[in-house]
Amino acid sequence: MSTYFSISGGRINYVSSDPSNPITGQIWYNYTSAALKFQGVTTVGTFASGGNLGSGGYAFGYAGTQTAGLLAGGYTGSYNGNSATYNGTAWTSIPASCPNQAYHAGAGVQTAAIFTGGYNGSSDTNAVNYFNGSTFSSQTVIPSARANMAAAGTQTSSLIFGGGAGYLTTTNEWDGSSWTVGGSLNTGRQQLGGSGTQTAALAFGGVTPSATGATELYNGTSWTSNPTGLNTARGQGAGYGTQSSSGFFGGGPPGSAPTNGIKAEVWNGTTWTSNPNNMPTALNQHRGCGTVAEGLSWGGSPGLSNVTLEFTGPGVAETRTVTVS
Repeated sequence: MSTYFSISGGRINYVSSDPSNPITGQIWYNYTSAALKFQGVTTVGTFASGGNLGSGGYAFGYAGTQTAGLLAGGYTGSYNGNSATYNGTAWTSIPASCPNQAYHAGAGVQTAAIFTGGYNGSSDTNAVNYFNGSTFSSQTVIPSARANMAAAGTQTSSLIFGGGAGYLTTTNEWDGSSWTVGGSLNTGRQQLGGSGTQTAALAFGGVTPSATGATELYNGTSWTSNPTGLNTARGQGAGYGTQSSSGFFGGGPPGSAPTNGIKAEVWNGTTWTSNPNNMPTALNQHRGCGTVAEGLSWGGSPGLSNVTLEFTGPGVAETRTVTVS
């Protein structure tokens, strides 16, 4: 019979406290808590409640990470330019304000973000604004006004794609001072998800005007359609991550209740996998940022949701206790 010693070449450590930096597969016995433990990884993603928004709403501008999130503008009963930051626990309103609009695209981090386009209650806009951690500043406008597009990249090296009333295929690239035209999407759409960088971006889902699960990869020059798309076709969800590791949560078909608004899927660079744990609340038009390992989403409809959700993805290290059932 095989033993732990014969397999690993070592014995199970007998310790008074858990190791501070265990490696995956490491086993130990904590005699203080009388527990046999090992270091594993999460196999499915889980959602946990974060600090609620001060004012519920949807279609916010978005940027940042799970522990340093940023929202700007949005619809909270009216179109506004309010902004707030998230520290991993709570949202804090900040004095700075952006143009009064919603449905705009965001990219970058909490202290260096860019917000592009949007809808102000009467028309789409071509506004572009930087946020430096304390103030907003206007930048060179996009070539044509549009809303409901996706974005990827950083404050000074980003791109926007899709959106518009006509389900655009248009991609525009930003170099920190001017906009140029990039390769066209193969599937024109709005209300889509986006992630990645200017030279390695991912587009997924959206409205064409029917819901689509189409997924495309961008190499800095052109978009390539992936053979498989989302398992559940939908737009209006929260998407974030990188070209090789992204998440898409919630959303639904246009013009109806978010029947698919609890769905959660994870992308591994090749395929989308439905996450066994759905969102606890069905939502669309919510926004998000971060990584698959540590994601953040907030707001949404129906109604004016103030819900904030923190996502821990599969493959994240975790300490487990061996139990006998």
